[in-house]
Amino acid sequence: MRGLGQREGTPDESRDAILTTVVRASAAVEIRGLAHRYPLSGEPDGLLALDDVHMTVGDGEFVALVGPSGCGKSTLISAIAGLLEPTDGSLEVLGRAARAAGARHELGLVTQDPGLLPWRTVADNVRLTLDVTGKGSTAELLHQLLALVGMERFAAYYPGELSGGMKQRVALARALAHGPRLLLMDEPFGALDELSREEMRLELLRIWERDRVSVLFVTHAIREAVLLADRVLVMSPRPGRIVADVEVDLPRPRTSVTDETPEFRTLVARVRAALRSAT
Repeated sequence: MRGLGQREGTPDESRDAILTTVVRASAAVEIRGLAHRYPLSGEPDGLLALDDVHMTVGDGEFVALVGPSGCGKSTLISAIAGLLEPTDGSLEVLGRAARAAGARHELGLVTQDPGLLPWRTVADNVRLTLDVTGKGSTAELLHQLLALVGMERFAAYYPGELSGGMKQRVALARALAHGPRLLLMDEPFGALDELSREEMRLELLRIWERDRVSVLFVTHAIREAVLLADRVLVMSPRPGRIVADVEVDLPRPRTSVTDETPEFRTLVARVRAALRSAT
């Protein structure tokens, strides 16, 4: 992100650049010195999963997080979502403590398991978020949410009647139903076949371009991270730390042919090299 005064231009252009920088500088997630230990029987010090993690996710920014298996990516997402209390360090989400009710109600969470209730229809699964957050639902709102992810024709279907990609579309609609300011995504496309995964990447990009909600996206796939994100954060093996922050300066909107460009391949190589040097 550019600092103030680094761009020359007309007064109006400079003013707009400054205003944009000020707005983007506000952090959806602010983490300083975060550490977390899991208690282990017979191990007095427990298992150190995260150690001295420093990172930010700016307002409206799409940040991808990559790292080897077991490095603490899901632990970090759980801490940001308010599902666990870190052992040490500071963690603010949307200007509040991560476990504050107000912060949790402004989050959307999508994981590899869509977690749909099998006895509820597609529409009723999406309605669940609105009921829990007290936002209230109408038939028109539910139709709009399902249309956003291309599932309006399947409102009356049950999860058992859907493909894996369709279930993830419903999970995404459910996460977006209450208008979250921050979307946490923990390997949401990991269980999908490659064609479904590619469809969901492009769908997510389309929705993000429209709403510009802040996103933290965990993935094992380097190419996926580069295609989606403004920045790619690289984690070390356990105990997880952020060891690289790669800016993705590819133009937007990105499409199915973005990953065929030399610039894309160069960025993939940078992230891969950072991962290799961290292990």
